[in-house]
Amino acid sequence: MTTFSGPEILIENLSSEQLYNKLSDLNNLKEIMPSSIQDFKADTNKCSFKMKGMPELNLSLSEKTPFSKISLSATESPVSFSLDCHITENGGKCQARLEVNAELNMMMKMMVEKPITNFLNILSEKMRTL
Repeated sequence: MTTFSGPEILIENLSSEQLYNKLSDLNNLKEIMPSSIQDFKADTNKCSFKMKGMPELNLSLSEKTPFSKISLSATESPVSFSLDCHITENGGKCQARLEVNAELNMMMKMMVEKPITNFLNILSEKMRTL
């Protein structure tokens, strides 16, 4: 398993409960997606979108631990991966860190490391402003 981690960010406008509730509804992910994302579709538990040079990604909620973790897992994907958001309370504010865990061989890891890291950085920066 290969893990790619985004930066730990402080979200000053939301408590951990508020961030958890917002991100638990996948319709709200549109707010933090990079502008380069195409064909974003979502409902409460599933979302799909396209990134340049990649096939459509389909994600569904796979794990929710109240106010501390939300996991989305890939569906209909040749590569098994998850996108996890780890949330911690910090005095009325909250901290969050995004992580992608994927089953990748060494060659695939080298190919996707930069785009995945950039994606996590953009999502993290946009989450900071929620």
